[in-house]
Amino acid sequence: MIVMKFGGTSNRDAAAMANVIRIISDHRPEHPVIVISAIANATNELEAAARAAAAGDSYRAGEIVGGLMARHFTMVDALVKGRERVRDLTSAFNVYRSELERLVQGVAILRELTPRTMDAFCSYGERLSSRIIAAGLQEAGMEAVWIDAKDFMLTDSNFGRAMPVMNAVVSNLVRIARPLLDRGAIPVTQGFIGVAATGEYTTMGRESSDFSASIIGAVMDAERVQIWTDVDGILTADPRMVPDVRKVRHMSFEEAFELSYFGAKVLHPNTMLPLLEKNIPVEIRNSLRPEGTGTLIGQPAPGDVDGPTVKSITYAEHVAVVTVSPRRRADQYLFWEEAFSVLSRCGVDARTVTTSGYSIACTIDGPFDNSSLKAGLEEFGHVAVLPGQARISIVGSGLGGCAGLSNRVFDALAGVRISMIGYGASGLNLTVVVELTGLRKALMHLHAQFFGSTAVGGPFDVPFN
Repeated sequence: MIVMKFGGTSNRDAAAMANVIRIISDHRPEHPVIVISAIANATNELEAAARAAAAGDSYRAGEIVGGLMARHFTMVDALVKGRERVRDLTSAFNVYRSELERLVQGVAILRELTPRTMDAFCSYGERLSSRIIAAGLQEAGMEAVWIDAKDFMLTDSNFGRAMPVMNAVVSNLVRIARPLLDRGAIPVTQGFIGVAATGEYTTMGRESSDFSASIIGAVMDAERVQIWTDVDGILTADPRMVPDVRKVRHMSFEEAFELSYFGAKVLHPNTMLPLLEKNIPVEIRNSLRPEGTGTLIGQPAPGDVDGPTVKSITYAEHVAVVTVSPRRRADQYLFWEEAFSVLSRCGVDARTVTTSGYSIACTIDGPFDNSSLKAGLEEFGHVAVLPGQARISIVGSGLGGCAGLSNRVFDALAGVRISMIGYGASGLNLTVVVELTGLRKALMHLHAQFFGSTAVGGPFDVPFN
């Protein structure tokens, strides 16, 4: 069996959903389990409704909910004709709408929006879209069975960033899904959402449907996990920033994790983790061009280029560099322990860290406005913040200690102000921090340095093949 996950852009309207149904039909012999994201912008709209309610604007929140429900009913009208299926969907959607309206009224009265309540709002996007896909598959003559993630995806109670309780997920999912697969049915479920032990919906972080799919693939011992999106695979750079990008044919698990961790949006960073132990490969495929080869992520393949190879360049905008130096020089390691303790306590993920003597410098994603973090660090150190930066990460195999790599980077970035540089401890990345205003120039020069105009062959293809 395989797992097929379809993102929001693949489900954005009725025509896109019809295309998804055709793709699933083509893969029926492989016994797929289907994981569906909310339709494009649905989660943003649900969050906006929740925030409007918290601000006391229940009318605006109701407008947003009404508009979102209308979009889904339009898709039902276009895709589902069977009277009984339409009746079932209408009944389920009316229940969802009533529940959302009650949530809006409750939040508007209390003027309080907790992570628990935000997760309750956000859980509806995936439930709505996955029900339509299941009904559309049935309409096309396939035995599809809708499964609520609440029935198997038990998580902890860290609302907004929940993590699965794997022992429970294994027993629940195998019990529910295996009999369906054995009789040739197609299970259809949701990404992104789970359930706490208290019975409340949780979410596992934005863009975490990939993670859900990989959990399901690992639990069910899938042959592979497919991530269907709106790009041909993993590219050598963001085509919105750099012309003449290439598609990467193959990446290792470790390279893909590094790339997603440092900013690439094609995969959620946790996606690789459940699949590594069982060596289950991941395919990144384009739902608009299902005939394309995509990118295969797995163990290094025979024929991959030997030696150090840059595979892709990713970036993060609006980064701040925070430097902390001690007020008094006592124990170097105690100072570092205090600094990292404050970062951990404030929930700050420092993606890049360098040290110099006693001082520590790290990158913080997003505008630096965390007053509790700054106050905590200033208890024992001098804090300097450099805002308006961008982090660029060059990712590939064998980069640690690669002779000449840094020379090529500095040659490409001549004339670009570099605020920070560091090799990743994994040996899979080299990261530089530059001024945000110079980001595009830096990306274009680095891409030309490492890929040029002839970088086709080996692990690379021209995109849209």
